Amino acid sequence: VEAEDGRINNTAFTLKLDGIDTPLSTSQAQGVYTFPETEIVGYTVSGTATSFNSDTDEVIIQLTESGASEAAYETIVKGNSAAYSIEGAENFDLDQSAAKTLLGYAANLTATKLVAENVTDLTPYGLDKPLATVTMAYRDGSKTVWLVGAQAPTSTGSYFSEQGSKAVFLVYQSAAQNMVKALTALHTCEMPWSIADTTTITDLVIEPADGETVEINYDDNTDTNLSVSSIRLVQPFVYGANSDRVEEMFNGVAALTIDAYAGELGELENTGLEDGAYRYKVAVQVTPDKTKPEEIVTYTYLVGNFASADAVYVKPDDSTAVYTVDSSSLSFLDNATPGYLVDQFSNLIYIARVDALDVKTADDAWNVTIERTPQLDADGKETGKEDEAFYFDGELTDTTLFKKLYQEIIGTMNSKLCDDYHFDGKVYCTVTYTLNVEPNELTIEYLEYDDDYLAVRRDGLTLFLIKRDRIDSMINALNEYRAGTFVAKS
Repeated sequence: VEAEDGRINNTAFTLKLDGIDTPLSTSQAQGVYTFPETEIVGYTVSGTATSFNSDTDEVIIQLTESGASEAAYETIVKGNSAAYSIEGAENFDLDQSAAKTLLGYAANLTATKLVAENVTDLTPYGLDKPLATVTMAYRDGSKTVWLVGAQAPTSTGSYFSEQGSKAVFLVYQSAAQNMVKALTALHTCEMPWSIADTTTITDLVIEPADGETVEINYDDNTDTNLSVSSIRLVQPFVYGANSDRVEEMFNGVAALTIDAYAGELGELENTGLEDGAYRYKVAVQVTPDKTKPEEIVTYTYLVGNFASADAVYVKPDDSTAVYTVDSSSLSFLDNATPGYLVDQFSNLIYIARVDALDVKTADDAWNVTIERTPQLDADGKETGKEDEAFYFDGELTDTTLFKKLYQEIIGTMNSKLCDDYHFDGKVYCTVTYTLNVEPNELTIEYLEYDDDYLAVRRDGLTLFLIKRDRIDSMINALNEYRAGTFVAKS
């Protein structure tokens, strides 16, 4: 018994018994044939199990004597993994499923109706200039050539005829459509990779042809990370990132789906991808196996021009194959800017990292100190937890009320990016954190910029502008806390 291409799964197969073909029903992925009661000795069993459902599943063939509980003979065959290619274009990434379907239709090309028997003019049937010429080459060396013509006007079929014959038939439209497919329709329409889980993404770089490159990754030092979130912007500057907006980028990259194969780069025009050009270059690093975080793979693709009103050309960086995708699926790239992705809170520091906080203006200063004492169990051993005590201007203060004040301070939101990352001006207000992790101290300065805005300087860079009244509101909250009139905003 020989398996050509897979298992018998809801597909009939045939056993040849002394030259007699006996189809076996396999509606339950199995079939049974009972030999005649006479002249059993001498029967041989041979045949082919064929299916397009699997390249690896097993087909079990058993011979069992009547009344016996076990098979007297058994053989197991497996499907092979036949691969198909386009002759003369072996590098063409042929869709194997589409190739199998095409071969299946060609091998089972069946007429549904005889239209005419003695045709002298093939023109009315579109067979003088056929839409497709199908040449079937058989293992015995013979060939048959079929012509596929126009669709019949009042039928769901198309005209076809054997080359050299005067008979014209109808063939099912589904078969005809497969025969006349363009070569591009047979190319695989999948990216060479897929990202099923955005949590496997470790780094993302989006490089526009015009504009600033943005890169996002994770801060691996979670024990010393100053922000609650571990995700950060590392290009064009290192700063905390807005986690919700970064997730938008990750989801966009992972959801990229090919609509169609457009052709090879050298065959197309105005793709925006010629000579290494692009509108966007996207590089994403993933760890396909979370149990092996050291194994990192990088996928890169280029985004080109619009192919139509709602389709855009894309190309894997290491391939000449060009595809089209729905333009709406790439809309997230328009938001891939530092101003959109950066964390808008310059004072957002995880309180567990803070030992002291000092706020200063030209006229006043406020100090907060946090004391932490290890909790002990009944045996005097540390439990791993700590008791916290908060001091405002040296006086013990209410923990719950202070944490509401702290939220006011760290919730000061920047307004927009500053055009000059190295702006220098008079200091209006300074916020200094004393930390229990590196870098041990962090200072944020608010500099006079204009009547409405202050420039925010952190780590030597003025990345943001903030409305002046937002810092005044923070200072007002500190004064109210000192006066005992502070009420937290709802």
